[in-house]
Amino acid sequence: YKKKVTMKILSLLLLSILGVHAGSVPLASYLESVESSSAVGALNAQSEAQAALQRSQVQSEGVLLNGEVGYASEKNGDRSKAEYHVAVEKRFVFGDSDAYADALKISSQKQQELQLYQLKTVVYEDYINACTLKEKAGLLKDAQERNIELTKLIDEGVKGGEFDRSALLRSELIVDELQLRISDLENRYYEALQSLQLYTRKEDSEEPFCQDLPSEITITENPEQYSTLYRYLESEITATSTLQNIRSTAVQDIKLGVGYDNEIDLSRGIVFVQIPLTQGSRRDSEREAAAQAKLAAQQQLLFAKAQIEAQIRTYTAAQQTRKNTFDRLNDVLIPKAYESSVLLLERFMGSEGSYLSYIDSQKALFDLLIRGIDTRANALLAQAKLYRILGVDPQKDIK
Repeated sequence: YKKKVTMKILSLLLLSILGVHAGSVPLASYLESVESSSAVGALNAQSEAQAALQRSQVQSEGVLLNGEVGYASEKNGDRSKAEYHVAVEKRFVFGDSDAYADALKISSQKQQELQLYQLKTVVYEDYINACTLKEKAGLLKDAQERNIELTKLIDEGVKGGEFDRSALLRSELIVDELQLRISDLENRYYEALQSLQLYTRKEDSEEPFCQDLPSEITITENPEQYSTLYRYLESEITATSTLQNIRSTAVQDIKLGVGYDNEIDLSRGIVFVQIPLTQGSRRDSEREAAAQAKLAAQQQLLFAKAQIEAQIRTYTAAQQTRKNTFDRLNDVLIPKAYESSVLLLERFMGSEGSYLSYIDSQKALFDLLIRGIDTRANALLAQAKLYRILGVDPQKDIK
């Protein structure tokens, strides 16, 4: 019972430090703002431009007007006998170009989805960093306020002859040192806030809510099942396979023309077909490039799966260690440090204990609280990093 009461007090302490104000923005709002950000727009435009360029490589050209004028050698002396050739031509590309266009469209969509989720996890990481710095600064401010009150008591004791001046100087030094740490955290918090606002267009007056971050450390099971990276790489294989089928067509393109010939004799129209007799080195290179592109896409998927499986194993082991550390801090170390600090304060206020012992107990307590914040933040950042690699939407975990 005593332990539960202690943890409840600590929870209330953290909540009071963080506080809630009118400009607080929850994580879900930040993540939703990413979808309409200029960063996503730029990445989507780049993806669509790349798909359009790839699609154009296998599309037929439009109708062309082909005209020629010349003289036969025996007609050099008679310029009225000029020969003209006028024709309308159309080039046809064989192969299932519609299937390739559809595959490119799906691949582009999967790429855009992957990029969106990766940007969301970047924002999630910035949110975690900002909240972590905010929590740590709040704790140190609380510690500073406690030490300011203690300094006042010691000052009175010095005047009354109960303490020497060294006690006062030491207490003042602790307050000043805490102020330096607080200033550093506030500067880093401002930097994290600017990074967080980069993709979300939030105002400077708006700050992260922070209380919606998970309070416990969990281990994500089977995160690859939510991976858009796998689906994107699979769609790339489909697109490259379709392109390879087109490039492998025996006669890839034929040109059909209709026109007039033989000295503009309109009664003698002609129809002609141009069929390449050989594929040439360019066609061979196109076929080889298409085959290599398909192989590269397949190998990329295989390597990505192997790499991610290794990262998941590493993540799971490290996350379990963080969880054990976090649980021990919350369940054992912090409650003991809190109780010790309370008892030493009572002894000091009753003139039975040393102020040095109380100061040391306060430092130990706040160091453990800071370590608890860092441990949880590292666990959340490790999960976010894994999500970014896999292309997992972090919003799936927001209730």
